[in-house]
Amino acid sequence: MKPALPEGRLARAGVAGKAAVKVGLGHLGHGLKRPFLSPAQRAEERTALDERHARMLFEALAQLRGTALKAAQMLAMEVELLPEVYRRELEKSCHQVPPLNRVLVRKALQQAFGQAPEALFAQFESEAFAAASLGQVHRAQLHDGRAVAVKIQYPGIHVAVDSDMTLLRQLARGLPNAALIQQSLEEIHARLREEVDYRAEAAQTAWFAERAVGDGVALVSPVPELCGERVLTTEMADGLHLDAWLAGQPSQAARDRAGQQLYDFFVASTRRLHRLHADPNPGNYLFHPDGGVTVIDFGCVREISPVFAETLPQLLQAYADDDPTALFATYRRLGMEHRGDHDQVYRDILRPFGTWLLEPMQTESYDFATHADYTWRGQQLMHKMSGLKGLDRLADEFIYFDRTFYGLCKLFERLGARVRMRHHWFAGESGALAPATVV
Repeated sequence: MKPALPEGRLARAGVAGKAAVKVGLGHLGHGLKRPFLSPAQRAEERTALDERHARMLFEALAQLRGTALKAAQMLAMEVELLPEVYRRELEKSCHQVPPLNRVLVRKALQQAFGQAPEALFAQFESEAFAAASLGQVHRAQLHDGRAVAVKIQYPGIHVAVDSDMTLLRQLARGLPNAALIQQSLEEIHARLREEVDYRAEAAQTAWFAERAVGDGVALVSPVPELCGERVLTTEMADGLHLDAWLAGQPSQAARDRAGQQLYDFFVASTRRLHRLHADPNPGNYLFHPDGGVTVIDFGCVREISPVFAETLPQLLQAYADDDPTALFATYRRLGMEHRGDHDQVYRDILRPFGTWLLEPMQTESYDFATHADYTWRGQQLMHKMSGLKGLDRLADEFIYFDRTFYGLCKLFERLGARVRMRHHWFAGESGALAPATVV
């Protein structure tokens, strides 16, 4: 029997509260035993404790679904914030979640379109085949024969965003690096308020599908007449999620192609389309045998201002030229004025960050298998930047641009891909920046 979805605030608080209490008791028990254990026994006990807590956390998130699962997806991307066992459990949320029962599925379609599934579709599978962040996905066939994917939002999610985030902050108190995770949850909260309306996602999906972005990733198209506030229908896409694809031991050429397509799409979206697919968690992509990639979720898209898109190359050039005067002037054009010792900030924080940022662009192709610690090193530098004093504001686009770039690089590391980055930003041996139209 499938677990019931807790819809009320008190019911959802109960799920989170029980998990938090169990985690707290686990820490207390570990603390009481610790003085009596050898160093080796302490390490073994700590590992076992983390495994138990990770399972408890995922079970609670899986039962809450919705907002909680979206947060889990984002936290799963923060590899350096969490021990590996937590990351593995949370990553299940990308596409492994207990489904809703068929009665709730039928009710959701009836409420959205005033008709039962058998009237809306020639065929409809009542058992979900995948879980999305805020809903679950069903296979179906239209009356004209087209195969489609129908995403149905979990009941009550749209009214539970604020209360769920309060619950998640409670759960996060027991996690390692809790302070950093709380900062991530603040950003997730703001984004989720926009993502619970599937009509917006349908519009974004159609917007990207209508625009050519070169030989990049494949994109699905929505079926407008079967899209609503809580239901989204798109054409069906083939492919495997990342773990399953990697388990098939794809060739290096396929890994390289997958990484390159994702990076090309990222740059084209930023520099030419001025609209960024800003949620690069692995569950949003399907991988094909030859290394092709299909994007299947456009729930999180961010506008990129022309000023930001035009200024990015100038920022990279200032870093490449080791020119602090030009660098601070470029940041000022984005509304980021630093009050303090520019020389010290550049020497201690910005210059090391720029060296790291430009590292993949120093060669024709960057091997993320050889440099598998690239994102780890970047995380250390980002921690230092987060403590920078004298900065009143951060350009809004940087929050999503940086997260997307960083998340993609993490994915490239898992792919072990070799990715060409320089040609998008720099041209020729002179090191001059490439024109913005080069994507």
